[in-house]
Amino acid sequence: MLIAILVLACLALREIFLERWLNRAACICRKRQGWVAIEIRRRVLMERLPRHVSEYPVPREERILVSRLLGLVLWHREVRVALPNSACERLGAVMPQDFDRQFPAWLRLASGGN
Repeated sequence: MLIAILVLACLALREIFLERWLNRAACICRKRQGWVAIEIRRRVLMERLPRHVSEYPVPREERILVSRLLGLVLWHREVRVALPNSACERLGAVMPQDFDRQFPAWLRLASGGN
């Protein structure tokens, strides 16, 4: 009985952590089939790299593929791509379509793998 309670508590804590982490990324695409939902979430940020690589943060776009069952996160996978340095000035205005081609086909918004 104690083990079952611990397992449920761990699953609940994992879900709370993932929800807080995922809510920092905007949902740009969502598909639902019955109890299962697939989302693509996106975040544009300045990422600090290790000092031996660069002293300065660099612009990145991160996309996260999220699978949910009854609203609970089952699985997620994230991919980050580098943005050109010119994106630093307009980081808040970078649109999802601007660098869509740099992502794998399963994370692109454009149909047909453009």
